[in-house]
Amino acid sequence: MLKLKNISSIFCVCLAFILLVSACKNGSTTEPKSNPPKTETNSTQTTPTGSNYANKVKVKTSDDKDVVEIKFDGGGAKIEFDGKTVKSESKDADKRKYFGANGSQICEVKLKDADGFKVRTTDGKLLWKVKIDNDKIKISDNEENQNAFELVKKDDGAKIEQNENKLGEVKFYKDRQKVKVKDSADKELFDSNTDKYSVSFGVLVLDKIPVELRYVIMAELLSRNL
Repeated sequence: MLKLKNISSIFCVCLAFILLVSACKNGSTTEPKSNPPKTETNSTQTTPTGSNYANKVKVKTSDDKDVVEIKFDGGGAKIEFDGKTVKSESKDADKRKYFGANGSQICEVKLKDADGFKVRTTDGKLLWKVKIDNDKIKISDNEENQNAFELVKKDDGAKIEQNENKLGEVKFYKDRQKVKVKDSADKELFDSNTDKYSVSFGVLVLDKIPVELRYVIMAELLSRNL
């Protein structure tokens, strides 16, 4: 009888021990592993210094020789041709000045005319007047627009005329992103791989305008998306 009691006591002690151990296991919580804090990487944005001239138009002859490249940034234009460089600079809202590589001023453009702009000498003398209408652009060397060159707008380009005489044509090939310029006999003179379908390419035919001023006028028209 005593032996049976001892066995019962031992059993009770063992059972109590098992319950105690089980309770301790259930009460203990495993702390989650803490992930190391993320280190924030400060991405430094590189601000270009000077002008990067992201937007540009490059013109070549029909036999793939470079003619002119006109580049634009937020501050103005850069024109490169025949190993020369011309840059524009706007000091105020009324006019833009163009300078050669040696820093000498070539011309200035009066910007405030409601229906166009004027290219003038450094002392304000008129060189070329550009009048902008809805259907055409007139370019003349006088205030009255007499004997003006005309870039007559079409859906697929422009006609280049003077006193109703055909001087050439601008053709847009939007399926190929290309612009071509032809003379009065329909011979291809210039082309550009671009999506800027501008009548300003017609200025390339106007060889009575000095070459530097020709490209200045073209740059001004391009900057106006004309």
